[in-house]
Amino acid sequence: MKIMLISEVKEMLSKLSEEQELNREQKIALEHSERVARLPPEKARELVERLMEIGKVEEKQACKMADLLPEDREEVVAIFAKETYIPSEEEIEQILEVIREYL
Repeated sequence: MKIMLISEVKEMLSKLSEEQELNREQKIALEHSERVARLPPEKARELVERLMEIGKVEEKQACKMADLLPEDREEVVAIFAKETYIPSEEEIEQILEVIREYL
């Protein structure tokens, strides 16, 4: 299973809609992605790669952060709430610094 960013979903469904009629679920997903995607796919994927260099951040968490672009400590901690690994205060600050470069 490949983890996709919301901006990648938006791009993929937009291209597909030019080629064929989208089904109901695809239309809903496209509308949602158009509302929430804040970064172009290339920038979002670049952000994911940079976030994965910090501590033990996995692709799943990095993609979630690239989609949501958390702006404070609590939002970052919430992304890791169900994970066995919680980043240290220093790592959280590094995460936020990297994300701020993309805002």
